[in-house]
Amino acid sequence: MRFRFSLYKILIVAISSVFAFGCKEVYTPPQSNTNPNYLVVDGVLTSGDSTKIKLSRTRNLNDSVLNSPEGGATVVVIGEGSDSYPLSEEEIGTYSIGLLSLNAGEKYKLDITTSDGKHYESDQIITKQTPPIDSLNWTINDNGVQVFVNTHDQSNGTLYYRWQYEETWEYHAAFDSYYTYTGGMLVPRNPNDHVYTCWHDRSSTELVLASSAGLSADVIYRNPVVFIPKGSEKISVEYSVLVKQYALTKEAYEYWESLKKSTELTGGLFDPLPAQLIGNIHCTTNPDEKALGYIAASSITKQRIFIKYLEVEPWPPPPQDCPEVIVPPDSVDYYFGKHLLSPVANHGLTDFSGSFASCVDCTLNGGTLVKPSFWP
Repeated sequence: MRFRFSLYKILIVAISSVFAFGCKEVYTPPQSNTNPNYLVVDGVLTSGDSTKIKLSRTRNLNDSVLNSPEGGATVVVIGEGSDSYPLSEEEIGTYSIGLLSLNAGEKYKLDITTSDGKHYESDQIITKQTPPIDSLNWTINDNGVQVFVNTHDQSNGTLYYRWQYEETWEYHAAFDSYYTYTGGMLVPRNPNDHVYTCWHDRSSTELVLASSAGLSADVIYRNPVVFIPKGSEKISVEYSVLVKQYALTKEAYEYWESLKKSTELTGGLFDPLPAQLIGNIHCTTNPDEKALGYIAASSITKQRIFIKYLEVEPWPPPPQDCPEVIVPPDSVDYYFGKHLLSPVANHGLTDFSGSFASCVDCTLNGGTLVKPSFWP
């Protein structure tokens, strides 16, 4: 639907949105200003695949800093036979190795030396063999789409499971822009320069766990993995999720189950962690200094599914506050040159249309124009 908007009305819409939020009283937990600066270690030693270990420092619950990564450390995986696998720092606080080959049933440990010379190491970790994912399926209801995972171990030897996932979705801008405003002129876009179709991705931060220890068979059936709310941009065109499955020891499962209950009170997995949750990481330089985190080791199995918007109709598309403004030729510089609007298309012989930049350029909403290699 097209409108003739005045500049005044456009500014009123933009300004009024700032005041559209209600006020909530902030709750500050007791002792939230106490930060012992513990080292936090997060990751799984993944046999037969890439491994990432994240190091960070604890933060106050009311700290405005979202993350405190620990850079400049030396991180090595060491086996029982003294074989070692050094990890490289790919970004501040994230250490990785492209392929980690661990033997099922053998023990390994994670060795860390921080930039200040302190030494940490994990307990000896036995490597678990992970069974395949049997299937992923999903159901739709009035609130959204729920994705489930199904798996089993015929030998009844796994019992404890953890899942992580990577979401990817295609989405479109509200308008396909056929022009750019360059050097005081409206210039047709090259077909390769359109900013209408983007892809976005997100890795899981929540803990997804399940156990069959209390069952007669080692079977996990329809365990919820990820939920996509109704009307989400994620299924506005097409959505995909890659689910990764890990086998756990009983001790690792119990640690992460306790962590899950704690983070449900404080926020997400990477929010400030409660200091009383001590895992299997120890500071050998100063045994009285605590470290947080639990390192497990296992092989990994994966499975991916796709969900198209046509499969969830009649869902409404995500709401977009994107008016299309008709701009006469004597106002082109006023609207497009002042960066208030981005051009969309030509209308008639002289008029052009435009809209807010975020309604025209999909990359401004966090996505990329690069189509993933696995996308159909």
